[in-house]
Amino acid sequence: MDFGAGHVHPQKAMDPGLVYDISSYDYIDFLCNSNYTTKNIQVITRKHADCSRAKKAGHTGNLNFPSMTAVFQLYGKRKMSTHFIRTVTNVGEAKSVYTVSIKPPRGMNVTVEPMKLAFRREGQKLNFLVRVKVVAMKLSAGSSITKSGSIEWSDGKHVVRSPLVVTMQEPL
Repeated sequence: MDFGAGHVHPQKAMDPGLVYDISSYDYIDFLCNSNYTTKNIQVITRKHADCSRAKKAGHTGNLNFPSMTAVFQLYGKRKMSTHFIRTVTNVGEAKSVYTVSIKPPRGMNVTVEPMKLAFRREGQKLNFLVRVKVVAMKLSAGSSITKSGSIEWSDGKHVVRSPLVVTMQEPL
């Protein structure tokens, strides 16, 4: 499980190109989708919690982090899929175009839409969708398998890497 976005290079960290911004509202959506009650969320945040936005976020995996993790419970299912929605902010040069490179976990199908992000200005935010499709593997009861991959956005100067980790579990 020692898989991340890479080593920190201080010089490159000063000019990342893209960042994954996150707000307190994103964390509230995460808590709502994690089945916390509005009362529990208010205890944590000390603010009124509104979970109506959370359905738009979809599920807990859509917290706007660079890394993406999916866990599939097999239960005799043959094909399974999930998706991740991410928003990146251009903190690099205006009029930059990033192209995606997909390194899927072995034996899994990963697609990204769109495959290019064209920014017109600094500070602009764009969304992308990552779909993960898996075919169940034969596992013994109570066992699991974890595989890793990544997606990388590059404009020729910057490379922004997002790890993708998929676990398949066969319940007892």
